[in-house]
Amino acid sequence: MSADPTPARRAATMLAVANVYQAGELSAEEREIANAIINAVLPDAELEYRRRLAETLKNTPGLERSIARRLAEDVMDVARPILAESLALTDEDLVAVIEHRGLDHARVVATRPQLSAAVSTALIKTDDETVVLRVAANENAAIPTPAYHRLLDRFADNANVTDAVAQRRALPVAVAERMTTIVTGRILERLIDKYNLEPARVSALIEHGRENILLTSFAPGQRAEEMRALIDALHENGLLSSTLVLRAFCLGNFAFVLPALALRAGVQVSNVRALLGDEGGRGPTQLFERCKLDEAHRELFLQLTLLGRHERVRRFGFAPEGWRNNVRPVLDDVIGDANPEQAFEQRITEALLKVSGRDHHDNGEAGGGIGRRALG
Repeated sequence: MSADPTPARRAATMLAVANVYQAGELSAEEREIANAIINAVLPDAELEYRRRLAETLKNTPGLERSIARRLAEDVMDVARPILAESLALTDEDLVAVIEHRGLDHARVVATRPQLSAAVSTALIKTDDETVVLRVAANENAAIPTPAYHRLLDRFADNANVTDAVAQRRALPVAVAERMTTIVTGRILERLIDKYNLEPARVSALIEHGRENILLTSFAPGQRAEEMRALIDALHENGLLSSTLVLRAFCLGNFAFVLPALALRAGVQVSNVRALLGDEGGRGPTQLFERCKLDEAHRELFLQLTLLGRHERVRRFGFAPEGWRNNVRPVLDDVIGDANPEQAFEQRITEALLKVSGRDHHDNGEAGGGIGRRALG
């Protein structure tokens, strides 16, 4: 190399060393020399030489990690074979590439035949449909429960993704139950059969799922007058249930809660505010009774009013930052356990199911949920 220092000659020498390296015929001392040559030449090598080097070394046993990492962080033409196949990259390396390089790099990582829990989680956090679909469809991808929930939080309406999740060999039961609120038809039937889910619980979960979709996907985008029209329509159709109001309260959607309580109680919103803020403590109880909310929800309702008494509502009528962190221990207490891996919306469902009973119906109101009627 020193006798002919031209870049092209140096790069050609690097490739020749890589070919011998890949053949696996080097002693430990010779391998160390080969690594030194590659590391010395690689920074100045042109794209085509780097690309050929990556292709040569992608399946090399015992490839030095630093070389694999340097190639993996290169431009896509160089990085692709290493990201897709090299076993020299650790989970830490792969997560770093996912977090600090572009989506193209992450999409290639997602094609690897084996994905650890840490790598799957990092891939799902990209919130990229192509990446998420590849992870969900890979039976050799280890997916932790929180990663499943993030995936469903963002892709519940994507049939390709939910179908891929439903077809996996094994799901955490909490995830399988959540899936029942998303999928329909034969996929739903397979989930119920595969995980031995009780039909009554599935029915209740589906109703709660519909309520959650209403409050998280539709209601937040409404102006005040549109929100009141929605609440009026729900009330007229017997769908302004106790569970719907309690779920909105837990979510901190006061733009929905306050007019809903006012309508059920037959009073002005200003009176609802006054009753909820009553320092004497009787106001919330009086409001609860006047609204004729489900008696099973009394304690949860009163605990939520205590939490919200001194909270300043943010713009557009939503609870301040930190509201969910304050509500979660209340839900844990109702459920009887703490499960940080379960999505907040699912904790609400578990709490409402716990206090109501799976088959409980809400004062004759459409089964305590949105039921099966469509909002025209």
